[in-house]
Amino acid sequence: MTAPEDRPVPALPVGTPLLHIGIPKTGTTTLQRTAAYHREKLLENGVCYPGSTLNHREAVSALMSRSLGWKNSESTPAKAIWKRIEREVKQTPAERSLISHEFACESTDEQARRFIRALGPKTHVVITLRGFADLLGSSWQQYVKAGFQKPYGVWLKQILGPRSKLRTTPTFYLRNDQAAIVERWVRVAGVDRVTVVIADKTKPDQLMNAFEDLLDLPRGMLTALPIGGYGGNRGLSAAEAELVLRVNKVFREQGMTWDRYSSLMRHGFIARMQENRRPGPDEPSLALPAWAAKKALAQARRYADAIDATGCRVIGDLSALTAPVRTVPRVERPTQVPIDAAFEAISGLLSAADGRGGFFDEPPEGVQGSVNFKKPYMQRLYDSESGRDVANAIRATRHLDDRTMAAVAAYRGLMSADDRSKPYRNRARKLVNKARRRVGKAFK
Repeated sequence: MTAPEDRPVPALPVGTPLLHIGIPKTGTTTLQRTAAYHREKLLENGVCYPGSTLNHREAVSALMSRSLGWKNSESTPAKAIWKRIEREVKQTPAERSLISHEFACESTDEQARRFIRALGPKTHVVITLRGFADLLGSSWQQYVKAGFQKPYGVWLKQILGPRSKLRTTPTFYLRNDQAAIVERWVRVAGVDRVTVVIADKTKPDQLMNAFEDLLDLPRGMLTALPIGGYGGNRGLSAAEAELVLRVNKVFREQGMTWDRYSSLMRHGFIARMQENRRPGPDEPSLALPAWAAKKALAQARRYADAIDATGCRVIGDLSALTAPVRTVPRVERPTQVPIDAAFEAISGLLSAADGRGGFFDEPPEGVQGSVNFKKPYMQRLYDSESGRDVANAIRATRHLDDRTMAAVAAYRGLMSADDRSKPYRNRARKLVNKARRRVGKAFK
C-alpha cells in the first residue's frame, strides 16, 4: 500500500527501534551524517541515535558476522561493538531509536532474525530504494572505491547477464535484488513492520520527511547538512573513476592490504579529489549503454511488481523505480584525466602516506579525518606539536603488524642512543641474538 504524499506518515509507536537497512546509494550517507551531527538534538526530541560514530557499520557487521576488507586482510568486528549499541537502545529514555547501515540489507533470513531478536519484536524495518537502472553506475563506482578493477562496460555485461554465471562483485544482488530484500524482511519482521521509502529525484525532500514523520520529529530537523563532495560521497566522473581504477590495479599487484588501501586511497587519494574539485559540465559522467538500460528497466519493473505484491507500506511512488535513464550508444573508457583531478588525488595520497589524512591535518568541517575528543586533556595532548606527530605516525603505520612495529622501535632506539647507553645496547644485542638462536633451534 502506498502512503499519501500530501500528509505526514503516522509516527511509529513509542518504544519502537527503527532499523534502516539501506539499500546503498539511496541517500544513506546523507541521512547518517545528518543524524550523527544532530545526535544530541535528536535525543532532546525523543530519538536515540546510539553510539558516537557516523553510522552503525561496524556494529551491524558484528551482528551479521560479516567480514570487512579484502581476503588478504579481512577481519570481523567484535560482537561487543553491537552489544554496546543494543544496550544503549534498550536503556535509553528516548521514545524511539534509529539504527542505520546499508550492510544490513545483505542479510540472510537467519541474519535478519538476529536483528529482530536483538532489538525486540517492536522493531520496524525501513528500506530505502532507488531505480535499479539509475543506481548501476553508482554501484560500480562504490566497488571501484573499494579496490575493484574491472571496467564499467565489462562489469555491466556480467551483472546483467545470467545470474548463475555471475563471478564478480558477489555482494551486488545481496544488496540490490530489491524484491528479494523486501520479501525477506516482510517474512521475518511481518508486513506491518516494514516500510519502503522511495528515493525519488523529482521529490528530494521525500526521504528525509519520511524519517522525520516515522520518528515523530519536527519537519526540517533532518534537513541535509551543507557538506562537500567527500562528506556527501559525490559520484566520480568517468575520468576520475578511470584514474582510481588504474591505481587499484597497482595496489592489487603489489599485494597491499585493505587497511593500507583504505588509508591511502579511500581517505586520501579519493577523498581529496572528491572534496576539492567539481567535474566541469563538459566532463563526461557514467551513463548506461542502451542495451543495458533496456535490461535494467525490465528488471526494475519486476522488482516494483513484486514489492507491491508484498502489501507492505510504501512511501512514494513505485513507478519512480522504473523511470527512464540517460543512455549512450556504448561505454567508452577515458584515456585522459583532467590535471586538477590528478593534482588533488596525488596531494591526498601524499598527505595520507604521511599519516595526515587526505587534507594535511586540516580536513573540511564534518568529514572523516577531523579529530575531536570528549575529554579536554586528550584534545590538548593532540593539539600539541608532539601529540599530533605521534597521532600522524600511528595513522601512517597502522597497516604494520605489532612484530614489525616492535622491530622498528627497537632498531631506532638502538641506533640513536648516545655513548652512555652503549653497555645497555651491547647487552640488548646479546639478548636478542640469544633469543634468535633459541627460536632457530626450536624450529629445527
